[in-house]
Amino acid sequence: MNYYIHQVNLMRHLMGEPYKVTYAEKTGVLLAVQGDSGVAGVIEMTPYRTTVDWQESALVAFEKGYITIRLPAPLASNRPGEVEVYEDPGDGATPTRWSPALGWVHAMRQQAINFVKVCKGELAPPCQAAEAVEDLKVARDYIRMRGANK
Repeated sequence: MNYYIHQVNLMRHLMGEPYKVTYAEKTGVLLAVQGDSGVAGVIEMTPYRTTVDWQESALVAFEKGYITIRLPAPLASNRPGEVEVYEDPGDGATPTRWSPALGWVHAMRQQAINFVKVCKGELAPPCQAAEAVEDLKVARDYIRMRGANK
């Protein structure tokens, strides 16, 4: 779960609310959750492997569209992620798909810069300790549920 704690946190950010683990597949590939409002979510953990490429993404689906977020490899230098927005207005109107241009930022360098700014009091922490505790509770529940499904 250590390797997926960022995805656990990203799920909470994208859902905009706390959630509980509802299912943990026994091989560890699938984690299903339900938000406090009833919204369902899924994290797939390494459902396939690649040998020469990095594949990490998040899909946020809505009734009439979706947003896909593709993340670059963590240590890739100056490679932005990608965001794709698909909107279907309905009533026979043509759906649109677009991607904003993202800046060439080195994610780990930016994380280090932000960490120093937080330590200096120049920036508020992007994640409070209470939120990190919630992530650890999700990890605990996932591990317990996965063990029960073996």
